[in-house]
Amino acid sequence: MPEQKTYPQEIQIHSNVHALGKTNRTNKIRRGLKNQYMKMILDSMNQTKGLYLITWTYGKKCWGNYYDEVVQDIGQIRKRIIHLFYQNHRKWKDERPTPEFPKQWFFIEDHKDGQFHIHLLMEPVDPDLMCWGFHNRRFQKYWERIINQKITERTHNDQRVITEEMVSRFPEYKNHPHYGKTFSQLNRYDGWLVARFICEFITHNNPRNGEGWGLSKLSNMPTCIHSKVLETDEEVIQKIDYLNKDKNFSFKSDQPLSQDHLCVFYSDLKQKL
Repeated sequence: MPEQKTYPQEIQIHSNVHALGKTNRTNKIRRGLKNQYMKMILDSMNQTKGLYLITWTYGKKCWGNYYDEVVQDIGQIRKRIIHLFYQNHRKWKDERPTPEFPKQWFFIEDHKDGQFHIHLLMEPVDPDLMCWGFHNRRFQKYWERIINQKITERTHNDQRVITEEMVSRFPEYKNHPHYGKTFSQLNRYDGWLVARFICEFITHNNPRNGEGWGLSKLSNMPTCIHSKVLETDEEVIQKIDYLNKDKNFSFKSDQPLSQDHLCVFYSDLKQKL
């Protein structure tokens, strides 16, 4: 049984304090509801360190413009991640294959032009499960194709773990142990490499070679921040705050998402709102 976690009555985020369980109408934002969402997600986590943050965009402007379409794609992402390790698990919509299998939380974000993109917050894959994968022929095939024949074959700039875009937005990454490294230099159990593997597995679709593994509509660029590891509790809380944007909790919000930014149906939550 997962350890029962308790959180302080106030969560410190960026220098602002969000009081849990209280409604604050400052700036016409329903802070109480936002904090309820944040607490619900945090309480669902078995751990709050080493989580993967993965982002997928749509490859063409004609895709990802309808909310229901995006939810269906999220279902396919969840299914493929589970079947990556447990091919015959049938109840992927509602249940994880084992209590230890990484939990997943999906968020839908809209661009100014109305197109959506997808964020996945995912618990790290246990080293024992990765070890099993490295001894499984089907998983070995995926890893060999995505990592050894694709990611690590790119030029140095296109396989940097910490990209210059990341450093320009978050200068503290210059002090990260992986700064200056490429994915080919990482241990195969490293969370940054595993997150990148999952990110590109979901977009890898080459039916001509019998590799229709991912979703053809989804895209990612090697030099963009499409996968990373959140290594501290503070970083996890900051990112959950970011994913639960204020605009989705506005009293007079005219945004199309409202609180539907969290894809509750395919997220591993202890409770549903």
